[in-house]
Amino acid sequence: MIMKLDGVSKAFREVMAVHSVSLQLKEGQSLGLVGPNGSGKSTLLKILLGIMRPTGGRVLINDEELTEKGWKDFRRRLGYMPERVSFYDNLTGKETLHLFARIKGTSVGSIGKIINRLLPEEALRRRVGGYSKGMRQRLNLAQALLSDPDLLILDEPTSGLDPMGTREFYDILDEVKGRKKLTVILSSHILAEIEDKTDVVAVMINGSLRAIGSLQQLYTGLNLPFWITITLKKKDETLEELLRREGAADLDYKNGYLLASIPREHKMKAISAVMKEKDRFVDFSIREPSLEEVFFGVH
Repeated sequence: MIMKLDGVSKAFREVMAVHSVSLQLKEGQSLGLVGPNGSGKSTLLKILLGIMRPTGGRVLINDEELTEKGWKDFRRRLGYMPERVSFYDNLTGKETLHLFARIKGTSVGSIGKIINRLLPEEALRRRVGGYSKGMRQRLNLAQALLSDPDLLILDEPTSGLDPMGTREFYDILDEVKGRKKLTVILSSHILAEIEDKTDVVAVMINGSLRAIGSLQQLYTGLNLPFWITITLKKKDETLEELLRREGAADLDYKNGYLLASIPREHKMKAISAVMKEKDRFVDFSIREPSLEEVFFGVH
């Protein structure tokens, strides 16, 4: 399934919540959607879920524009894991999944193996009211996968989870993606997760798509500097001067380390110059910008 947005907009009277967003998502790709509060992310997700209709532009699946009937068919191929979902606390996990399955017109047995991986039998027999936050998120993911979707939309999926719970969540998601070419849209405020778990990043600011591409494409497009860290034998002004000649900025000496940002166009020249002075230091490493630096570079 190939999804394409062509100039999609959404206006609420005089407020343009989403303005002319165009992007394409290929089968099996993972898109990370980032932006501050009020950037239009939630509105765009509601359009993709068919909850809202765009006031401008088109949504196409496999090059066909979605009609009213097309939206209904498309929603059957969607899985949605909202940040917050209300379960009936007096129902067991198994009863909850059967309820969602009836609503979606499918059966729990269709993803039985995945459910067993997400929720042990003992948990399925317990009432949801006694579930921990992590167990509720597992149940939330299970309901999103019930229809064996082609597109899975995750809205802040690890909100409230501890590091172990977050790791387990993504391990399970990787297993699911390994079974089929599942396309994923992940919206999160946790930029490190977007950085690690997506192929393409889309940055939304004030309703507009300010940047989209792989992290490498964003680094290059924004011309962000890379960072070099040198482990020194002792404070070395010669190395500092060498890096300055290569255009280094933000030089900082801290606890035996020399840190500097180097313009991208000087990258190979700077590395070569440092290596010629390898007897003057213990080790060195280079680091590309983080997604946080990309985000603030766009903002």
